[in-house]
Amino acid sequence: MNGGRKRRRRNRRLKARRGPPIHKLGEDLLLEIFLRLPSLATLVRAALTCRAWRHAVASSPSFRRRFRAAHPPPLLGLFFEPHGPVQAPNTPVFPSFVPARRRGRDLTAAVRGGDFFLTSLEDLPNEGPCWDIVDCCRGCVLLMNWDDESLVVFNPLTRWSADVFDLGHEDMFDGRRGHYAQVRPRLLISDDMLLAHDECRIRATVFSSDTWEWSVLPWVDVPASSGDDESWLQDDGGMQANGFLYWVYEDWKYLVSLDASTMEFCVTELPHSSGYSSFCVRETKDGTTCIVLSDDSDDLNIGVLMPTRGDDGVEKWVLDQIDLLDTELTRLLNDLVDEPSDLLVLAVCDGYVYLSTSEMYHDPQTPCWFLSLCLETMTLERLFRRTFDTPVHPYIMAWPPSLVGNFGRFALEGAPSH
Repeated sequence: MNGGRKRRRRNRRLKARRGPPIHKLGEDLLLEIFLRLPSLATLVRAALTCRAWRHAVASSPSFRRRFRAAHPPPLLGLFFEPHGPVQAPNTPVFPSFVPARRRGRDLTAAVRGGDFFLTSLEDLPNEGPCWDIVDCCRGCVLLMNWDDESLVVFNPLTRWSADVFDLGHEDMFDGRRGHYAQVRPRLLISDDMLLAHDECRIRATVFSSDTWEWSVLPWVDVPASSGDDESWLQDDGGMQANGFLYWVYEDWKYLVSLDASTMEFCVTELPHSSGYSSFCVRETKDGTTCIVLSDDSDDLNIGVLMPTRGDDGVEKWVLDQIDLLDTELTRLLNDLVDEPSDLLVLAVCDGYVYLSTSEMYHDPQTPCWFLSLCLETMTLERLFRRTFDTPVHPYIMAWPPSLVGNFGRFALEGAPSH
């Protein structure tokens, strides 16, 4: 009898120490545990275990804000544009992808499970094997087929793609005067936007994924460029931040913005400069729109412009900070390379800037590197060596729609259940 009572007491003590099963935890405690996961990829894997856990994440905007603040969206790798048909005639052409080799098995598994070789494009009907990447936004890439100038939107992580649609639109040419230029298309979440301009006017054409039609906006007058180049908007512009698209004049004097919700253009003057090596408009970690730039001076500078509104009510871009990175670069690269002569801004995301020490890869004895820079601490991190000689598009993992609201096969039909 005494032995039986002792066993029962021992079993009760063991149960008390073990605590309740994890699926019986309340949502508040569960989210505190999720907040300590190492990356967004790990959170996705955990949250999609069952409807109850997905519901806890998807129904809590405050948790998502806290998680984003603690875990910046991870860089999964870089897409490189393919060589043109002149350099590689009569050969299939696809963008190249180089994984970032970040630590973390869930990040590695996300890349392995995705289609970053873009093999799904081969299943599209009546499409030639020549694709170029023209934009990368919130987990999707916008690709153009060289043979017939058609476009497709593709998500490598989920293997989702929109049907192919044509780039050309005859109404874009109506009402043109003199020289006419067409700027690279840009991706507005699920829609596609095409910008055109002549000497001193711009207009936008938007392809809607809902109606599957092009919508042509009227021409808008803008200040003329001081340069001699007829294509006075930089073709690699189309930067996005907080629902706006931005393009920079070739002479760096003006910044053109387009409100994606109202489709209204605005032109603001940029601070005087002899020129910038590179330029990117994005959001800071707290969601404020900013411009991160590098200049053409001998010093390796990174500057940050912030929008301010003067006493006259006019919004201006003002230099908020400028940082010399010579010392940090010397510490980071040490004897790996000679002192770099240039520093290029590739992308900005959640307070991190992605950089390259040179625009192109030329001499194996003086290689260039990809870097990340934390704007809060101004700490540089070396990512990997650059060996591709074409333009680059960083691919940053986006917050998946399946973890926002009632979505997909994990949608809740009733109360959460395990």
